[in-house]
Amino acid sequence: MKLKKSLGQNFLKDSFFLEKIVQSSQIQKLDDVIEIGPGDGALTELILKKSNSLIAIEIDQRFSEKLKERHIDDNFQIHNTDFLKINLNEINFEDKVVMGNLPYNVSSQIIFRLLESELKFKHCVFLIQKELANRFLTNQKATKISIQCQLFCDIEPLFDIPPDAFEPKPKVTSTLIKITPHDRHANFRPKYNLLQEVLSVCFANPRKKISSALKKIDLFDESFSFDLNKRPEELEINNFFEILNLYENKL
Repeated sequence: MKLKKSLGQNFLKDSFFLEKIVQSSQIQKLDDVIEIGPGDGALTELILKKSNSLIAIEIDQRFSEKLKERHIDDNFQIHNTDFLKINLNEINFEDKVVMGNLPYNVSSQIIFRLLESELKFKHCVFLIQKELANRFLTNQKATKISIQCQLFCDIEPLFDIPPDAFEPKPKVTSTLIKITPHDRHANFRPKYNLLQEVLSVCFANPRKKISSALKKIDLFDESFSFDLNKRPEELEINNFFEILNLYENKL
């Protein structure tokens, strides 16, 4: 079957890494799983062996029909639709493990749709481009998306997978990440849109001093607990909460 480049279809074929992903997902026999973008179903097969049930969301009708036929006798459902357009209220995410080898071109959109919808999933295990994974991680320099994510969850890298493990072979290395939701910053969730505004200003020039960004939102003369000579990429989420609170008071 000819793959569609527009859908970012790079399927993981290496059985060693497929098994390793399922092991790393920590699926238990009683767990219900949601898989985003199952494609040819290589991971689907292994998930069904380990879990109680599986709901898959697949945009390509050809693969959707094949998987439906293949797993007609399993505790398996499939939605032939685009995850970015589906009504998420139609699917119960509560306490479910969410998995997927995400298309490189829409990985961040899928992750943010999950997080911003505040679905009560157990955790997610996603395979994404290594470069994007590094932008999400908090042990690297701060980025706009790493701070946004910290509002909702913890993200940890599990392991890398080389291009040779895929068909067709991509030009980049992939990283498996685990996303675990938390409520540590729940009191700031109602201010999420305002936080995004602040982060957009601060990270417009991440290598410039944070004082430069604060001038643009009329906060240069305010007192902060952090050094104004630092760059935005050197700050932590609580520093941005400080900026957010003062910015909100100015409105």
